[in-house]
Amino acid sequence: MTSALMVERVGQGAIERIVLAIAHELNNPNTFVRVNAQNMKKMLKLLQPCFDEYEKQHPGTKFGPYSLSELRGKFNQHLESILDATIRIIAIADKLKQCTADSLQSESEVSMLEIVQDSLHVHEFLMAGSVQVNLSFAEGGEFNVRGHRLQLEQAVSTLLTNARDAIVERYGESDIIIGKLNISLTENGRQIILRISDNGTGMSKETLAKVFDPYFTTKPQGAGDGLGLPLCRSIIGRHGGSVNMESEAGRGTDVTIELPKGITA
Repeated sequence: MTSALMVERVGQGAIERIVLAIAHELNNPNTFVRVNAQNMKKMLKLLQPCFDEYEKQHPGTKFGPYSLSELRGKFNQHLESILDATIRIIAIADKLKQCTADSLQSESEVSMLEIVQDSLHVHEFLMAGSVQVNLSFAEGGEFNVRGHRLQLEQAVSTLLTNARDAIVERYGESDIIIGKLNISLTENGRQIILRISDNGTGMSKETLAKVFDPYFTTKPQGAGDGLGLPLCRSIIGRHGGSVNMESEAGRGTDVTIELPKGITA
């Protein structure tokens, strides 16, 4: 039995139950991080008079490359970034809860272009500075499909995350843009075609053959659970589409999603 059939016949319900459990558990440590970041902001504000007095008595003092006022600004900036990230985690957890089959009852016309653009916006803070993103599509095209927006967003988000991780694995975190992520939306008859290509680490033939197997992952322990791509393929299959992946170690990965056009497309 192929991995796709196994997910559909045996593992589908189990995967969705696990996803719901993961979404629930995400909120527990996330709440802890959010509350402590808010407390640190309050403490920093309480220390403000002490900082001001120190600067008066020791003008021009540097802490590494920063003055005390610059250091306070950096500290506040990092705390705001942590709080922003916790908000994103809450949104991701909510979407995970809603992307399973049992929790979505009705279909509607959705634009794959909007889904891709919204997903890129969510991932913008991860891509910025190290990954050049190129999105191409025919002007005026709506690229509508019929289905569940949240499920399709989750599928696209999984592919973007994997592409970004593969680029960082190959080039590392860098202020120099080396990674490239090319995304295109086209039409072919009654099909909408989404292609996502990266120049990350790529995969061997042996690894590629297993990527849709539940629980298979090449990421370090704790960084991946091996459920993202199986769930992605299951979501696309549920919408009458297909997911195909080509990859070569050291060169990158190309993912092609084909979905039937919506009624009004």
